[in-house]
Amino acid sequence: MAKVAVGQWVPHVEAFVDVSRPPAQHSASVDALSALVNKDKLTLFDLVSKMEMYLTTTDHIVRSRGILLLGEILCRISFKQLDVNAISTLSDFFISRLSDWQALRGALVGCLALLHRKQTVGSIIIADVKRLLETFLQNVQVQSLAAADRKLCFQILNYILDHYPEAVKTMGDELLYGMCEAIDEEKDPECLKLSFNLVEAVMKLFPDPSGLAAQYASEVFEILSKYYPIYFTHGVGDDLDATRDDLSKALMHAFCSTPYFEPFAIHLLLDKLSSSLPLAKLDSLKYLDNCIRCYGADRMGRHVTTIWFKLKEVIFSLSIDQILSTSGAKDMEKNKNEIVSEALTCLKTAITQMGPSDEDRLINLILLDEDIVSSIHSVASEEASGLTSLQNPIQLHALGSVISILAESSAYFCTRVLQAHFARLVDSLEISAGRESQHLNNCSGPSSGAINYGALYLSVQMLSSCREVALTYKEEFSPIKSAKESWWLILEKKMDSLIHILQSLLTIDSQSVQSADRQEYVSCAVKGLIILATFPEPRLPLSASAYEDVLLTLTSVIMSKYENMHLWRLSLKALTTIGSSIVEFHASQKENIYNKVVVDKISSLDEPCRTSIPLNLRLEACFEVGTSGSNCMLRVAKSLEEAVVGNISEATEHSSCFHSSCMSHFYKQLNKIFC
Repeated sequence: MAKVAVGQWVPHVEAFVDVSRPPAQHSASVDALSALVNKDKLTLFDLVSKMEMYLTTTDHIVRSRGILLLGEILCRISFKQLDVNAISTLSDFFISRLSDWQALRGALVGCLALLHRKQTVGSIIIADVKRLLETFLQNVQVQSLAAADRKLCFQILNYILDHYPEAVKTMGDELLYGMCEAIDEEKDPECLKLSFNLVEAVMKLFPDPSGLAAQYASEVFEILSKYYPIYFTHGVGDDLDATRDDLSKALMHAFCSTPYFEPFAIHLLLDKLSSSLPLAKLDSLKYLDNCIRCYGADRMGRHVTTIWFKLKEVIFSLSIDQILSTSGAKDMEKNKNEIVSEALTCLKTAITQMGPSDEDRLINLILLDEDIVSSIHSVASEEASGLTSLQNPIQLHALGSVISILAESSAYFCTRVLQAHFARLVDSLEISAGRESQHLNNCSGPSSGAINYGALYLSVQMLSSCREVALTYKEEFSPIKSAKESWWLILEKKMDSLIHILQSLLTIDSQSVQSADRQEYVSCAVKGLIILATFPEPRLPLSASAYEDVLLTLTSVIMSKYENMHLWRLSLKALTTIGSSIVEFHASQKENIYNKVVVDKISSLDEPCRTSIPLNLRLEACFEVGTSGSNCMLRVAKSLEEAVVGNISEATEHSSCFHSSCMSHFYKQLNKIFC
């Protein structure tokens, strides 16, 4: 390859060194010189030889520009093959320039370019990486530099830790001292993100109890804690590499980087849960959740009591006024829901991550908590009417969520929860249901009390937890069935009563309950029936006849209660969900019952002489049940095909466009399933 004449490329060097030239010309000069080197029209040796004056002059402005030019060119020839001597010479040069504070930017650019080179094209050796790091820590005062140069510093440190850890592991106190000095008082968002990444990488590199992470945990965390919680704000159009969420996640990962932060981090996070700022609460919960996972059961066991009481306070006592004082009314509900949801997630993590030695202590803390016991007893009392239970649905939901999370954590926890409360709740529900039924039979005026919604809701929540335990239990299930007072036996004892209550809520036409409240009752009852019918078949607490009875109840709603569209569609969706679970769990016994009770009866709706249900609802029912699985779709489709032909005149008379659309939708879905 012919070399380019000196006179053709030296002007590019001069243009870059001249600070009076515009940035565009500087960039063009770097591109031109890099292209010549990459195309072998200019050797790196010739370039450096001609640039020697610019690289060594006592004029610090010219020298800094010359070193920066060489560093920028090295960045742009990262895929250019360089021999060992060239790499060694460049390494020596740029490492030595780290002590030249007036030309530091070029040295940083060059060092980073060397670190990024791959072995296949010639890369810096480990010994030089270690020498680079030592020289950097001895000479570079990061916080005295401009933000752009600080960013380069953090990129260098992070890259060494991520890709050359062996060069770092033998270092001593100077590494932690240098890191703390580099990150302390940092304020630039992009540099902060890199500094948090740096802490995470360093602390993970020394996990031993006698290592640097353990020795300097207090000092390092003291610096990190200054940034918590992150208050950085930015506009939608701001062109930044670090958003507020990015910074918060990076800081959280730094918090979780070593268990040696536990004594300091947990205290800080629990304290910030009392903050009046919703964002601080939310961050504290997210950080706490991750820290519990990372610090381990042995370390977190000592915080169990405090964590429970703090989370309970957030879940049950979050003040609406507190949120309103720091956010608009529009965001109030969203903030509260997010905070409570995050607190429940954190509680679940705390329960599932605790070691066996803390299990009893934790469940006793929650299950025997005075407020929890009092709330459940209040709900289960005979005097608790439906309206009373619904006065504070948020509190009821919180209580149900806590009990649910606890019960579904393990078979042992599930048994403890059901032993404590399930029978009492079902008994209360049965009493209130009997009272309501008696009132309806007598028709003697307004009912003095409705079915206990709180007891219904909590019973269904516990039922759902039982199903989760049944689904996730990996061991042999027969010991659960035979164990004295296991959750399965407790559930089995109350099964007939519970099914009867849930069915009655779908069949009675209660006038004593207002319409909106009635829908809550019905939705909860249907949910309960779905849960019962979707237990995995070997662990089903229902007998075959009881399972069939549940399906008959839901199917009868489809056949005879189509005037109540809320109940009708809930029941139809329930049947579809139950059918889908049969396919999911390959439940052959259930499938036979389902086909007989549901699919065949729904298919019979195609015969107009046998029902008064409008055609559009008949088609909808067929379609929904058909989507349960391919076998159901085949059975329904065959029947529907006959109905489409036989009822074409009826479809024309009654809104043919609507019926055509419905049938078109059905066949599209049919095609989707089989294709």
